[in-house]
Amino acid sequence: MKITNRIIALLLSIVMISAFACLSVSAVTLFPVADWVYHKINNDTEFEIYDYTGTQTNVFTPYTHNLINITTVGANAFDSNTTMQKLTLSKYITTVSHHAFQNCTSLKDVVFQSVSVTSIDDYAFSGCTALESVDLENTLIDTVSQGAFMNCDALTEISLPETVTSIEKHAFGYCESLAKVVVPATVTSIDAEAFYSTPNVVIYCYENSLAHRYAVNNDMSFVLIDEKETYMLGDADNDGIITVLDATFIQLVLALKVDEPEGFKIRADVDVDGISSIMDATTIQCFEAGLLIDTNIGKIFEY
Repeated sequence: MKITNRIIALLLSIVMISAFACLSVSAVTLFPVADWVYHKINNDTEFEIYDYTGTQTNVFTPYTHNLINITTVGANAFDSNTTMQKLTLSKYITTVSHHAFQNCTSLKDVVFQSVSVTSIDDYAFSGCTALESVDLENTLIDTVSQGAFMNCDALTEISLPETVTSIEKHAFGYCESLAKVVVPATVTSIDAEAFYSTPNVVIYCYENSLAHRYAVNNDMSFVLIDEKETYMLGDADNDGIITVLDATFIQLVLALKVDEPEGFKIRADVDVDGISSIMDATTIQCFEAGLLIDTNIGKIFEY
């Protein structure tokens, strides 16, 4: 009798465990739509791409489902897809989860529709052996995660955005063709094996930056980038503000009453016709008087 009771108790336990397991699985509600499968995240306020089953060569991630934004490419969502050649991530995508595009061996080009992606997680594009182009400068990522672009054999160059502060282990490991990586001065951490077994890489960096020291300490080839100068369009006297005095300064320079300072021709050419003239001074006066609204005066540019 005791044995029978124990067997019954064991069977009941198995049933209860199975029921609990089913409950856990069923708690994830999936929303299949054609080639896509979504599920809700962040307290049901957003959708994540859970799976992609299509065979298109040019893939554009959808914007929304049921009027809810699709913000995340889920873990392994496209893993080992061998037909996709070009991928465009919609303007609502903020996160590319770990292994999301791992081993997509036909993928050549990744396009970010707008500057919205803030996170590309571990091994997201690892094993994308045909990947030639990915515009990371059009993202807001702060970390090039572990193995994110490992084994991307066709990738020849890449530029990191100025939001990046960290490059993790094997981020660009085993990239046989990678020859140019532009690293901004904002980077404060580079793992010792970030470029492991990537023999031809050249680091493009700013003098005395961490990337510069990293290249020197690891006996890597590097090229120093010239520091970019910035200017404010219309700030002819280069005092950091736009006033009527800038119009007067233009007139004085043109009349040879004061010396022309460095960068004057760029800052003073507010109508962007290639020359600094009285018309530029007049345009600034109109701007200051509130008579000119549609203008780039006051905007910051680099040269």
